[in-house]
Amino acid sequence: MKKSLFALAAVGALAGVAHAQSSVTVYGIIDEGLTGGNTNSSLGGAAGSSTGNIKTTGLGFTSGNQSTSRIGLKGSEDLGGGMSAFFTYEFKVDNDDKSGWSTTRQAFVGVKKNGWGSIAAGTQNTPVYDAVLASDPGAVNNIAGNLVTTSAKGPQGATPVASGTSTNQPYATRLANTASIKTDNFSGFQARALILSSAGNSTQTGTNTGGQGQVKTSDTLGTTQIATTYDATNNQNGYGIGLDYTWQKLFVTANYQAFKAQSTANTISTTVLQFSPSGATTAAQNADDSNQYYAATYDFGILKAYAQYINRKIGNDVNSTEFSKYTAQQIGVNSYVTPTIQVWGSAAIGKYFAYPSTVSASGNYMPSAANLNAFQLGANYWLSKRSNLYAIYGQTATSNYSTAQGSNPVAFNQNNYSVGIRHTF
Repeated sequence: MKKSLFALAAVGALAGVAHAQSSVTVYGIIDEGLTGGNTNSSLGGAAGSSTGNIKTTGLGFTSGNQSTSRIGLKGSEDLGGGMSAFFTYEFKVDNDDKSGWSTTRQAFVGVKKNGWGSIAAGTQNTPVYDAVLASDPGAVNNIAGNLVTTSAKGPQGATPVASGTSTNQPYATRLANTASIKTDNFSGFQARALILSSAGNSTQTGTNTGGQGQVKTSDTLGTTQIATTYDATNNQNGYGIGLDYTWQKLFVTANYQAFKAQSTANTISTTVLQFSPSGATTAAQNADDSNQYYAATYDFGILKAYAQYINRKIGNDVNSTEFSKYTAQQIGVNSYVTPTIQVWGSAAIGKYFAYPSTVSASGNYMPSAANLNAFQLGANYWLSKRSNLYAIYGQTATSNYSTAQGSNPVAFNQNNYSVGIRHTF
């Protein structure tokens, strides 16, 4: 009888250990608010004329204003010896869409070794995006007024194209077909690296009776095609690296990423490797995408100060003189004025060179070079650790977006605001 009791107790203990070794968590964010604003567009026209001035205003309920609404699963399993396996699968959701579930934001699996770090593969954040998440005064919200994370919400036609920029134009947020390495903290330093290799990478070969050599299929000699080797339709590859340093209340981060897309077509998409808020990719052709991001934060106790710099250039791999370029500098503060009231503010300036921009023989940038300036103010009232009310206002102005001889320059001014509630779980 005693042996039976001991056996049952042992089985129960082992079952408890097995259960403790593996865990799965459901998490997410649901965000909804009343959002609006207006966009003023001066579309140029002959000098002295008033044609081309458009104002659009709107107001309505929207989802994902402060944080993109999402649902995710994450889990880990203890493999023993300080090793563990982990996974994450996360979807974007839209509260105002009957279909509800939308695109995948993150989907990866990996292993971790305590004291060393982790490796993972799948759809993951880029090094720049991870760094922005850790160093943005407005916590990467989706309202206008931030030049490091460009976005806007509302029914007023406020897609940031109206400001001369597009959503998340300063950096690519996440990429599929990637492998990553992230180290643990070593004396305040943490490093991460990402490698991109599109699953479609391939080379096809054929024969040519003319014996003209190996060139791309888009090339011709008279009426005779002379290709014997050519690339797949859309090959994407590249890498990203990031380094963080934390010392007491100081945080510093430096990041660089470079991606390339190649195809047989002699064209370029200026949104190559650029991702919408849903994380969906845009097919690219013959483009080089390079990105730098540097930032620092310091916690003074009563407030936290932020400084950010970002630079991105998307060039044509076929014609290096054609490119688009984006640069911005931003400063901000974030503070808890009471245990339940949090406020933040940021101001930024930048420049945007729309594609196709060209370079003169001396290497100087040619017009048009749009001047950008923006600011954002926001506040949270925390109902609990997981629920808060928010109010956010932002404004973005673009001047000299494009110019033509004898015409007024194209310019935009946009303001955007939202009040709502966010719950995390």
